[in-house]
Amino acid sequence: MEHPNVELIRKFYDARARGDRETLSALLDEDVAWHDPYPPPHGGDLRGAEAVFRDIFDRASELTGGTTRLWLHDVLANDAHAVALVNWSSTHKGRTMEGREVAVYHVRDSKITEAWFYPEDKSASDEFFS
Repeated sequence: MEHPNVELIRKFYDARARGDRETLSALLDEDVAWHDPYPPPHGGDLRGAEAVFRDIFDRASELTGGTTRLWLHDVLANDAHAVALVNWSSTHKGRTMEGREVAVYHVRDSKITEAWFYPEDKSASDEFFS
């Protein structure tokens, strides 16, 4: 049997893939702290689910024309944290890139309360998205 926080993160990535905002909203704490290594307006240090929807889910999608795909390689979890190994692909300005990242989630009461993201090759990702 999987740890409940593994299931929560799998559900989160599945909802992102489907664009299921209702489920995403249910999984994010209203005051979530989100630390995305990309600069605003599609990343940065954000506070609150509304900011995450606006900057991460909406503006980043606009930047890539909705082409970004995320898929889980693996998830490890305990009662307080989940660590996801994530593969991704995206098209931007006619170019396509694939990458990997580690995502660390703080979970409390079956909600994501904080998230940190660490791309495998940040300089390549920065160059790609510039």
